[in-house]
Amino acid sequence: MDIKHLRYFVAIVDNNFNLSRTSQNLYISQPALSMMISEFEMRESIQIFKRSKGKIVGLTYTGENYYNDAKDVIKKYNEMNKNLHKPEKTITGNISIGIPPLILSVLFPKVIPKLILNNPTINFSIVEQGAYSLRNELLLKNIDFAVLLYPEGIPQNVIDSFEIYRSELAIFLSSEHKLAKKSIISWQDLHNENVITFDKTFMIYHQLKDAFERHHIYPSIIFESSSWDFLFHSAKSNKNLLTLLPLPTGEQYLTKDFVCRKIKDPIPWRVTLCRLKKNNYSSVENHICDALLEEFKV
Repeated sequence: MDIKHLRYFVAIVDNNFNLSRTSQNLYISQPALSMMISEFEMRESIQIFKRSKGKIVGLTYTGENYYNDAKDVIKKYNEMNKNLHKPEKTITGNISIGIPPLILSVLFPKVIPKLILNNPTINFSIVEQGAYSLRNELLLKNIDFAVLLYPEGIPQNVIDSFEIYRSELAIFLSSEHKLAKKSIISWQDLHNENVITFDKTFMIYHQLKDAFERHHIYPSIIFESSSWDFLFHSAKSNKNLLTLLPLPTGEQYLTKDFVCRKIKDPIPWRVTLCRLKKNNYSSVENHICDALLEEFKV
């Protein structure tokens, strides 16, 4: 029986097996009620009602047990529906999220305000540092979440890591730069070129350093900065400079005088939401984690 038929069954018993009265109370026909009973007993090959002269007069032993179980199921079903429509418990607490400034600007301008407005009883602290620094802050338990780049450089048995965005690093340079003529630039093309990049607090710096060593090239790093805006404008205003940054970051800067070129065998730019593994998370930690993953369709 489904929940509707269970209600019919319990109603028959509660109305002292009077099918006429039961059908009136349930707003269904008496023949339909009788057919429901007969079909159930035939399908299950069991008798739940006692009969006398063709009329239902009581419950069999099996019927008694089924009646008690049916009442429990209906009670639980009603509680389930009540809980479904019950206002959610207000979640309060403090939460700290470390996000690199570049990623904050590119991926979170809508997400963070929405998160704060939708959770007025939660006190948010947004920590803006490079991903390399935020990794240490997470390990020191100074922040609850860190937005990092994969690979995070932290053992997977230490953190939960969820990829929320994927792209790649690209080269941004003046249209007058000699490499601007190429549609795709190889790592070898960067040998001895003047490069400006993020400073050592950013994971991109360390990813680039590893790539230069892996490809046996030695660009001239003439300047390091924590400001991607400075990097873009410096490369744009000097035809002898170039910078390497995530592909989606340059959309607002590109003009006919400032162009983007993809790299052959590029460095992936995989953004991850990370938290330290632990046996139990607070309700506010779980709520914010779920909300962020939902925003990024993870």
